[in-house]
Amino acid sequence: MQAESLLGHAAELLRQMLRSAQPPDSVAQIYFRQRSYVGSKERRFLAEVGFAALRCYGTLQWCLRRVPPFVTAAPPEWLAVIAMGYLSPRLGHPQLTAAFTSAVRPPLGFDREECWENALLQAGWGGGARPWLEGLWRALCEVEREARRLVTQPLERWTPEEWEGFAACCSLPVWIARRWLDNPWYRPTPAQILQLCRALCAPAAPCLRVNTLRASRDSVLQALRQQGVEALPTVFSPVGIRLGERVALQESKLYRDGIVEIQEEGSQLVGYAVAPCPGWRLWDACAGAGGKTLHLAVLQEDCGEIWATDVELARLRALRQRLRRACIGSVQVVHLRHGVLPRHFPRSFDALLLDAPCSGLGTVRRTPTLKWRLTPEALRRHCQRQFRLLELYSPLVRPGGVLVYATCSLMPEENFGIASQFAKAHPEWELEPIEPTLRSAGILLPNSFLESPYCLLVPSVHGTDGFFIARFRRRFR
Repeated sequence: MQAESLLGHAAELLRQMLRSAQPPDSVAQIYFRQRSYVGSKERRFLAEVGFAALRCYGTLQWCLRRVPPFVTAAPPEWLAVIAMGYLSPRLGHPQLTAAFTSAVRPPLGFDREECWENALLQAGWGGGARPWLEGLWRALCEVEREARRLVTQPLERWTPEEWEGFAACCSLPVWIARRWLDNPWYRPTPAQILQLCRALCAPAAPCLRVNTLRASRDSVLQALRQQGVEALPTVFSPVGIRLGERVALQESKLYRDGIVEIQEEGSQLVGYAVAPCPGWRLWDACAGAGGKTLHLAVLQEDCGEIWATDVELARLRALRQRLRRACIGSVQVVHLRHGVLPRHFPRSFDALLLDAPCSGLGTVRRTPTLKWRLTPEALRRHCQRQFRLLELYSPLVRPGGVLVYATCSLMPEENFGIASQFAKAHPEWELEPIEPTLRSAGILLPNSFLESPYCLLVPSVHGTDGFFIARFRRRFR
């Protein structure tokens, strides 16, 4: 594909990702399905540059505002794609230039500066191409240098302009950066937030969970390597596998036979925090497509009773398919119409997992549009719903039973705020440290931002998605 056409596709895909309410991977799938003439190399570049630009969009916009384009008619998404490509080595995506040059016919050459300059020249920029690109590079170096200076200054001295620059370097909305740095539950340093945001702007490697009722992790690793798939054991989860690149897993016999499931490592650790025993009656209250439900069933050796509920029927259909594939028989799937528990639903459980609906900011490596769409009002609604679900569902746990509250969020209000509010309002529940429970499964986690009874998984520390986990036990009266 000619460079001009390829960049036009990239700009249009980015525009649709930014404007659609659907996750960006769904937008990309629809885009490619409607354009079957786009080859595999072109698709790879378009997907990679689209996701990279979404992750780094705040930084790109900061730089673009400081370097006016020489061609004023250029669409903003087109400029963002070019800026992402040129700045990619410094923004953590060095593979973009190679992906671009391999997808372009005739080749533009591998050298980064010549590659993107030639793309601008073909678009009619003439002598303005090189100065514009160099201006972008200087703007990025300037905002990074300013952020390094700010991390040594007290937060109360930061001006509004300095907050803007710091948030741009983090590629975050300013209000989220403020919430992370100034909250009553813990105080990460600005340097820690910069490290976290660099991790959130990088792509996430695919992760699998082995169904140990069907196979061992070592045997699956060996099978994947024999197929030429780069695969390594996860650092923390005893049953996880991290892949070196995306593969068509649905075409794999390992997947079709229910031997492996797609599940992020942080999500796997939630199951170990529940630590179910065979024979328990469990309730996965917001099961969704059932990744954690399946893992809980495996941890129970499929000996027990698990009730998986959700308000979204389509996701529960996917769970039923996964249960059949994994040959799991201990799970009852229940659709909660209008959120109401049916009459036949049990009234006592040994353990409740509430993986609550949340902002999802811990997953922005995979769904980067989340951080640009979240608002303070939406965050407030998430918190209200989370606490309401805890209040509604916790009475169904028997005395001595376990309640695990989890989110895939990094927003303090949804995590420490909700857990501490629940603990304060309900003295019949005792907060249990998670570390001993994880240690009993052979999981040793380094400290993240604080030492506490809670577990906070941080991408820059643990290499997982961001997850929060709190474990409670109901007191005997």
